[in-house]
Amino acid sequence: MEQDLQASSALQDVDETELTNEIVTVSRLQVALRSRARRLQIKFSDIALQANTATPEGLFELLQETAKTLLENADFWTHVMAGSQTVDSREEAEALFNQFSLQERAKFSAETLTNVNGVVTQQPVAPDHPNEHSAYIVVTLLLGTADDEPLFNEIYSTSLLRDVLSEITLLRSHFLLAFELLWTPQDPIDSLTDADLAAHYADLVPIA
Repeated sequence: MEQDLQASSALQDVDETELTNEIVTVSRLQVALRSRARRLQIKFSDIALQANTATPEGLFELLQETAKTLLENADFWTHVMAGSQTVDSREEAEALFNQFSLQERAKFSAETLTNVNGVVTQQPVAPDHPNEHSAYIVVTLLLGTADDEPLFNEIYSTSLLRDVLSEITLLRSHFLLAFELLWTPQDPIDSLTDADLAAHYADLVPIA
């Protein structure tokens, strides 16, 4: 029992150090899915609308629901891109997080739904290419955490992606500093073509 208590105390000390130092890990996980999963666009809209993004608890719940939804739809995965890196200050982490967010939003033909700090905005949009062959939707998770080490390495297989998403569902809630869920197209009657994926998501690697 004494050893267990000592081990628990040591883990608490590690947690406290990671939470109080300036080191932050910024992670980006991007998954492309076959457009046959377009009901996911409705699902993610529902999750985003219901989330209380003005509170840490609401952001953590949004992250959990997102990871679980992707896991439940593993049969539709086609491509992935993963990157996780630590930086030495919270200012640097915020700048990197915002840079990733702007990069991803710039790829959108339109953003029809946002929920930032609890403020929800919605607008209708017509698909850019209704007559072209549609193939994909892309979901992006951006995370800022108090971890002192990267959350994951590069991913090249469905098994690794499944492991990473499962680990995300087990993250310590108090370590989550920032989270943003992005998916495109947001309109459920739209999806990305092969040309869109090649032009805007060249870093994605096939896993299915």
